Amino acid sequence: MPIVRFLNSLVAVALLLSVTTLAGPLAKKGTLVLDSPFEGSLVRHEQVDLKGGWTRRISFGDWSLQSDGSLLAVNVPEHGHGPVLTYIAPVTDIIIECEFKLPLEEGPNRHFRIFLDHADYRGHNIQSTANVSSTFRPVGFTLQHLRKDQDAKIEEDVEFGLEPLDLKGGVWYKMRLEVLGGRTRATVAGKTIEGEHSALNVEKSKIGLNPGLAGGSIRNFKAWKVESIDP
Repeated sequence: MPIVRFLNSLVAVALLLSVTTLAGPLAKKGTLVLDSPFEGSLVRHEQVDLKGGWTRRISFGDWSLQSDGSLLAVNVPEHGHGPVLTYIAPVTDIIIECEFKLPLEEGPNRHFRIFLDHADYRGHNIQSTANVSSTFRPVGFTLQHLRKDQDAKIEEDVEFGLEPLDLKGGVWYKMRLEVLGGRTRATVAGKTIEGEHSALNVEKSKIGLNPGLAGGSIRNFKAWKVESIDP
C-alpha cells in the first residue's frame, strides 16, 4: 500500500492526491528518443548535444567508456554526491530502460536509480531505486515521488511501495521506468511497483542515472516516447 507524507497541508489540498494499484504493463513504446547515447565528452559539466534536442552531461562522478560499450562510474568524494549521468530535455510521458551492474565486492553504498526531475523544485518527480546497501533509501526496490523546496526541506513524500530484492554484484539487471500522465510503473529483477499521483502529470526537465557511492556500470540505456496505453 502506497504511503503518502504531506509536509504542508496546503500542498496536500492543491495536489488532490490519487494513489491506485494498476494492472498490467502501463504503456507501449513509441518513437525511440535515446539509444545508449554514451558518445562524446565524459568530462564533468561538459555538455554533449544529442539527437532530438537532448543534451547530456556528467553531473557527478568519474565516468569512462569500456571496451564492451558500457559505462563505468566511480565516485569522486570531492563532488559531494554519488555518480550521476544526466540527460536533459522537456518530457512528460516516457518509457526508460537501463541495464546496470553493481560492484562485485560486497559493502556499503550499493544501489542503482533512475529518476526524473522537475525544473521548479528539488528532489525528484519520480525515482525508481534498486538498493542493496545505501542508507538514503530503504533496502529493496522502491518507487517514490519526493518534492523539496529550494532549502531542501521536504514538502511531499509519496512512497508507492517496497519490494524485496536479491541482487548480486557483477550481474547485469534491467530497470524499466514508465510514466504516463499521472501513472507510473517500475520493474527490476522480476519485481514491479505501480501507482498514480496527480503530481506526476507534468513536464519533467531531465533524466538521471545514479549508481551508489560504491560505483557501478550501466549499458543499453534507452528511452521512448509513449505511443499508447496498450501493452
